[in-house]
Amino acid sequence: MTHAPIDNQSPAPGSSHLSAVPVGVSIKTTIERGDAYSAPEIYDVEITLMEVARGEDAWERIRLQGVSSEPPKAGFEYILARIRFGYSRRGRGLEAEAYKLTEGQFTAVSADSQTEYMFPVVLQQPQPQLVDTLFHSGESREGWILLQVPEDEKKPLLVYKREHVEGVYGIWRYVWFQLYQQA
Repeated sequence: MTHAPIDNQSPAPGSSHLSAVPVGVSIKTTIERGDAYSAPEIYDVEITLMEVARGEDAWERIRLQGVSSEPPKAGFEYILARIRFGYSRRGRGLEAEAYKLTEGQFTAVSADSQTEYMFPVVLQQPQPQLVDTLFHSGESREGWILLQVPEDEKKPLLVYKREHVEGVYGIWRYVWFQLYQQA
């Protein structure tokens, strides 16, 4: 496992679609939990996109697991993303709040970041699943997420929508990953 190097001349790794983190590289970030009436609690998150399967390879794995018996919609192909996700509370004191990854927090987008692709409708998530997984502070797990992109999308991206508290509403700030292998 490698960590993304820091370069003060370019955007921070994972901070934009132009600096998306490659497969196999870990990125550390934070999320804020709380509400508008108290100071937010900071949690550390470490994410590694471990593996990407696309097209026929992904479709074969999906069929073997019974995730879906339906091929992707016309003009699209499936992508399976294996992700390691770690979650821990900063500091000590009060009991840490559990964190549930929900559908839509990880999503596929176009290389230019302008199009977000819909999740495929399936019978179940690939196992071990990451969507709807509950994390307690200090836990790290690996799991799969099923996505779909147009067949002609050569360099799709994955975004993790991290939660931050601002006013009464949470806002989402993205962490960007490459859903393709570097040539």
